[in-house]
Amino acid sequence: MLYLCISVKMMLIMAKKPDSKYVAECRQFLEEMAAQPDVRNVSKGVLMKYIERGTGEVSPRANNVVSVKYKGMLIDGTVFDSNMEDGYPAAFRLRDLIVGWQIVLTQMVAGDKVMVYIPSEFGYGDRREGDIPGGSTLVYEIHLVEVH
Repeated sequence: MLYLCISVKMMLIMAKKPDSKYVAECRQFLEEMAAQPDVRNVSKGVLMKYIERGTGEVSPRANNVVSVKYKGMLIDGTVFDSNMEDGYPAAFRLRDLIVGWQIVLTQMVAGDKVMVYIPSEFGYGDRREGDIPGGSTLVYEIHLVEVH
């Protein structure tokens, strides 16, 4: 019986809706980013700003594996994941990534470095993911190293 009570409590905690004030701050942040002249709306509110243009000739597709260096942040600059300091890029199959990354990476070529601003619905939605609160706008610095 105790196990059932703990399980129900955990389900209620996990199902908790994101803080509406935080979600509003994330939306406001996206609006401010979208208003910047060097930021473009790639698709569906996913925003991208070039830091450096690459010399690659091919953009990745869903079945490609991409090698990337990246830093993931919340809108306040809190880093939740990064491999920028590591010696090697991470390799991912594009179709296995969050939708926001899929949208952006298919617009990039090897060597591109970008800042990306992803609305929650193309990231993790309303669910908490580790240190990322539900409803979070995700901010990434991404360097596409190679398309396989």
